Amino acid sequence: MEQKEKNRRPLITTILVVVNAVVFLITDLVFFHEQNRIVYYMALNTELVLNKGEFWRLFTSMFYHFDIEHVMFNMLMLYFVGVIIEPFFGRIRFFILYFVSGLLADVTSIIYNSLIVGESSKNVFEAGASGAVYGLFGAFAVMLMFLRDERLKEERRRLPLMIFFLLFGNIFNKSVGHAAHFGGFFAGALLGACYCICLRKRQDGKWRTKG
Repeated sequence: MEQKEKNRRPLITTILVVVNAVVFLITDLVFFHEQNRIVYYMALNTELVLNKGEFWRLFTSMFYHFDIEHVMFNMLMLYFVGVIIEPFFGRIRFFILYFVSGLLADVTSIIYNSLIVGESSKNVFEAGASGAVYGLFGAFAVMLMFLRDERLKEERRRLPLMIFFLLFGNIFNKSVGHAAHFGGFFAGALLGACYCICLRKRQDGKWRTKG
């Protein structure tokens, strides 16, 4: 029983929050006078990824934040949803969910900037964990719809409002990377659906065995 409870602790969520916080402390506080260089080398930029082959930005931009409000808001959302869904999906699946959502959020942003924004995207630098966090919320939304668990009953009632607020709450804010948010959300929802199908089959198998 003790080992089972230990496995249910949101270890990966905690590690991700700590890593993001440490990266912020190093980049924003220790190297305060080098901000322009840090943004240039760590943030996501469509031109530099596609034409210069700087694909590392797909990863570094997920951990870099522009200011303290930016990192605090993302970490609060990450912890809020992570402590709920990590015990359900397991640590390895949760880790994969986070990174795949973040990467596909960045890819979506690059596609949007290339096809819609065009030349002006050369001057656009994006950063933050929100694409990955939105992926967690996408998986959470799917989990609420498909998993049979009484612990999720209250959250299920808030689902429509949660989705609306996440996807359209800042729709008129031009400084927000909406394409990354949508891309991360739906990537997480798709991967979360795959997880839920596996969990449902496992639950159904247990119920048939007991019956």
